[in-house]
Amino acid sequence: MAEKKPSTNVRMSREDRIASILVKAKRHLGRVGHENFSPVEVAQDCGVSEATIYRYFASRHDLLVHVAEFWVEELLVGAPVLKEHDSIYDRLRQVIWYSLWVIYSEPALSKFVLMVIRSEPDFRSSRIYALNKRFTSHTKMVIEDAINQGVFRSDVPASMVRNMIFGTIEHEVWSYLQAGVDFSLDGSADLITDIVFKGLAVEPPVDVEVFNRSMAAIEKGVKEIDAAMKQLQGTAADEKPLHLD
Repeated sequence: MAEKKPSTNVRMSREDRIASILVKAKRHLGRVGHENFSPVEVAQDCGVSEATIYRYFASRHDLLVHVAEFWVEELLVGAPVLKEHDSIYDRLRQVIWYSLWVIYSEPALSKFVLMVIRSEPDFRSSRIYALNKRFTSHTKMVIEDAINQGVFRSDVPASMVRNMIFGTIEHEVWSYLQAGVDFSLDGSADLITDIVFKGLAVEPPVDVEVFNRSMAAIEKGVKEIDAAMKQLQGTAADEKPLHLD
């Protein structure tokens, strides 16, 4: 009698099943956008029935919201680790670049969060609002550090600066989300960082190019003075001393 093979159909725990559905749903949403999102196709990707999807999620919209929450949680885990010894400028650019990259890498999810979820009346009491606050808190902490260290003016609240940064980011990516018009990730990060930094710096930041030109001119002047001094010293040594009778 042939030996009976163990079944390969291992029953998933509730948590694993939900995680599997969210991974496939996130991938599907990224491909088709929230307008064409289909729980039926998600179920097919998962190898389960549509009824199984609705066993864990109350509706199509509920599934979409959970996908968005799942995504933001991933972003929090993958956020850049800011080093205290890095300059304020470098840290500010890191958080701005990452925020732009998030949208650049997942336009369909970003569009759903910015244009659908955020317009809902209960958004401020939702879980994704709390997750979003945690996401933007990294930027706010950099601004607070800049104020505490005396790099930025103290008369502008950190929360307002944070709002200005993310408002600018949204305007910068609007055409990308709406019509797929590409933008420069590095160029946009540099420009937004420069505007914020130069606008809030207590002392005007040093223009590196101008500084280097000035230092070169100073070094040239010092060399010319040294050469002139040596020439004068040599001339003085060659002169014969006067003897008075």
